Order: sequence, then C-alpha cells, then structure tokens
Amino acid sequence: MQNGNRDRVGRRPVRRQHNNQISDPPVKRDSGKRFGKAVHFLEDKRRRYLKYYRRNRLRGIGTVGLALCVVLSVVITFKYAPVDFSAIVSHFHKNTQTSSDSTEPVSSEEPESGFQITVKFTTATICSEPSAKKKIQNTASKGQTFEVLETSGDFYRVEYIKNRFGWIDKYYVTREGHEEPELIDPNQPAELSGSAGSSLKKICQDYSAMGVGVAVIKDGQVQYTYSYGYANKQQKKKINAQTKFRPASLSKIISTLSTMTLVDAGKLDLDRNVEDYFGYKFRNPYFPQSEITPRMLLNHTSSLDDEYIIYTGSNAGDRLKDLVVNIKSYKNQKPGKEFSYSNSGFGIVGSLDEVITNMPYIYFTDSVLFQRLGMDAAFGGQSLKDKNNVADCYKVDKVARSRSVLIKDRVIRNPGETYILAQGSLIISPQDYAKLVTIFINDGMYGNIRVLSENAVKEVEKEYLKDDQFRYCLGFKKTTAYVEGHDLYYHGGNAYGVYASVCYDEQQKSGVVVMTSGAIGYVDDYHFYTVCKKITEKCYAEIIDK
Repeated sequence: MQNGNRDRVGRRPVRRQHNNQISDPPVKRDSGKRFGKAVHFLEDKRRRYLKYYRRNRLRGIGTVGLALCVVLSVVITFKYAPVDFSAIVSHFHKNTQTSSDSTEPVSSEEPESGFQITVKFTTATICSEPSAKKKIQNTASKGQTFEVLETSGDFYRVEYIKNRFGWIDKYYVTREGHEEPELIDPNQPAELSGSAGSSLKKICQDYSAMGVGVAVIKDGQVQYTYSYGYANKQQKKKINAQTKFRPASLSKIISTLSTMTLVDAGKLDLDRNVEDYFGYKFRNPYFPQSEITPRMLLNHTSSLDDEYIIYTGSNAGDRLKDLVVNIKSYKNQKPGKEFSYSNSGFGIVGSLDEVITNMPYIYFTDSVLFQRLGMDAAFGGQSLKDKNNVADCYKVDKVARSRSVLIKDRVIRNPGETYILAQGSLIISPQDYAKLVTIFINDGMYGNIRVLSENAVKEVEKEYLKDDQFRYCLGFKKTTAYVEGHDLYYHGGNAYGVYASVCYDEQQKSGVVVMTSGAIGYVDDYHFYTVCKKITEKCYAEIIDK
C-alpha cells in the first residue's frame, strides 16, 4: 500500500537543488558497471580537454607569429626600404618649423642631401649611427663615391649597399668639386758624391756600419741623400736611396705628426683627460686624483713605465683597459710634472688615435700621411708596396731581425688595442722620413699640400720642460749639444743593432736624418749615438753650413 508522501520502497522523494524538481532517489547499481562508466567518463573528458588545448595552442602560436611578422615587416620597411623615412620626417619637421615662423628661413652651411662625396682615405668606416664610437657596419675604399642622403654634425648618411644605409665621418671624405689639389712633390734629392761622400764613407767604416742611409735637408727641402753598405750582406744587396729601414724610436716623431692632424681636425684636445676618449679608468694609482692627457703622452710626462705594458702585457695579449689600471704600469711620479722617457706612452698614442678615428693605426697613418703624400712607408708590412727593398737589422755581422720579419703583416686588432706599434715599428726610407720632417720646417706644408696648421706646428715645437741637457717638446727634445752652433730639435732611436737620428734647425730650415742597418753603438755623455752624431756633424760642416 502506498503512502502519499512515500514511494513504494518506503523512502522520501529527493529534491534536486539545481532545478527544484522532484526525482527518484538513485538506484543502487552494480559496482563493476559504475566503474566502467567512470572510466569512460574520464576518458571522454581527457579527449575533450586535449582537443580544446591543441586547438587553442595552435591559435596562440598563430597569433604570436602574426604579431612577430607585423613587427618585422615594419622594422624592415623603415630600415631597408628605398624610401628614406628619416629624411621625410626631417623634411616634415623642417617645413613645420618654417611655416610656423616664416620670417626666419632654415639655413645651414651646406645642403642636407643630394651632393656627392668621395672617400679620400683607405678603409673609411661606415657606422650604424652618426657617431664614430657606434658599431661599424662596413668600410669604404679609397676613391669610392657616394650620394649624401642627409647630414648630422660631422657625419654624412649614405647608401653603401642597395637599401643599406650608414654614416661616414666627414673627416674621411671630400665633397665633389672640393677635392684636395694634386700633390706637387718637393724636389727629388741628389746622391752625395765627391769629398762629402768620401767623408761620410770613412765614418761608416770607422763604426763598422753594415749599411747606412742619410738624407740632408737644406733651405727647407731634401736636397741630398747618401747610401752605404748592405741591406742584406749575404745576398750582397746594396743600400740605395729608396731602401727602407726600421729606425726604432724615430717612429715617435711620425706618430706625433699624425696625431696632430687629429688636433687640427678638432677630433683631439691635447689637454683633455684620456679617460674621456677611452671610456674607462686611466689613472696612475700613486696619484689617483691626477688626470693623464694626450699632451703628457706626447711629451713623456705621463708617468707610464715601459716594462709591464710593452713587454709583459703585450706578450701576454692583455687588454689595454686592464693594463692601465695596474700599478706596475706606472712610476711613482705625478703625471705632467717630470720628463720620463716612455715607449708605453707613445704606444698608447697609437691606441688613442685608433679610438678617435675607429681605424687601425696602420691604416690611419697610411691615410693621413703615407698614401696621401705618395710615400712607400708604413707601420705594418701589409701597407708596403715594395717589400723587397727593406734592410735587415744587424748586430755587427749577425742578423738580429730579418727583412722577412719586418715586412710581415701586422695583426689588426679592435680600435684602441694596438698599443705597441706607434712607439717604434715604422718602416721608411731616410729620404721619405726627411720629407716628413720638412712639414715642421715649412710651417705645416708639404709641397702644395697643407698637412698641419701653423698652430699645430707651434704646439709641437713649444718647450714644456727642461733640465741641464735638454728642453722637451712634443716628441722632440731641443738641444745645442748635438751640432755646434745649432739649436736643434732632435730624436734618436735604436733597436736590434740599428742606430738612427733626426734633427732639424727651424731657423736655418735645415736638418739631417741618419739610419743604419747596424753599427757599433757608442754613445757620448748626452747619450747621442756616436755614429749618427759624427755623420750629422759632417753633413752640417761640409754641406749645409758651407
């Protein structure tokens, strides 16, 4: 019998909360069937979840990929499209300014675009941004021509490969129609003979010289040369006027000359802290408050020592950044206060030039001096044209450094890391070296080409410090002790048996360059190399002052 409030099994009906409907209570079922249905339910849920996950994962990947494609297309369009978007923006901005104030038209020293430029130096750098310290994108060879797209400060923007744009420093190019005049080379010298030649030959023999090259400057020009002995004794190869030597520290004068071209160009301030150029700490730990300047590097008052940097550091391949903070690299003397001859200081001059120009030192000196002036000389073998006419270095009769070693290609390092080149690695003939010296004698002119300004020459010849023997300038010393009756700018050099010297008289416009491939290395009380001093005195007595 059924009760109105109970079902037939005696239980109350169950109210389901989700729809307020009355339904039958769950019927007790077999446990095996319940388990099978549960497994089937879970498997169905797993398949549905995987299907949903995969579908949405593909959608996500597609969305991200589409976004990346859009970003890349915008970047590529703006960077590599033939249309110069930056010029359009610049043009729009300029027109906006002009329209807002029509009483003051926009003007500049030169047009922003549309003119041609030609690279005047080998390996001019093309940068990613208008700054010499930005990443180098490419290089431009000498004589290569570009159309300027726009200008920014000291830089021209050009298209160097189709749809590839970069910036070139104005210092390394010439405007079309504003090229440097063709060089009128100074008079070619004559070979000394007669009594003067005989006198020089006797001195060479007295000092057992293997080979000697001499160049004599008179009236502001190289007028005479003299050649003696062997460039290679074993092959009986004689020295001639074009034979190149490695004159050791005479390199420092040419490094001074090339560096002063950067002063003229406004790229280098002689009295600015070198840290500003290198971008890292460069202080003598004994005097951490004292700055070191390019002027101190050039006049040997930087307090830098030689042993650690030139020998230990370079042999180990250490970075200059690490060497210049090490106390072993310095003497305990205040920078700028005392003369202390420093090969390291001049080696770092080369690094400084590299940082400023973003060029390897070898190519920089080629650009501003040797190639520009038509000379076969270099700080690295890869830049020499005639590699055969180079003298071996002898210590008496033995080869100390062979021609094959001297003419080897130099390793090209990152700009700022070549710190053992500018102090002593020049390869040049006495004749070409003397021609470079005439630039100082002739107030910065070489033939019809201005290499230095008159002010730059005055900076080089200015006397900064003095002692009982010398007055110290940039690169040079000044002395009356080298040749009687003459107040001379002087420098000497020796390495691997080679002895060399250069001197000039600014007032008389005279000078003598002596290079040996090896000789007896006597020195006098002033530490002048006797063989060079004797030859120089003879040239003044029998040629210049006669």
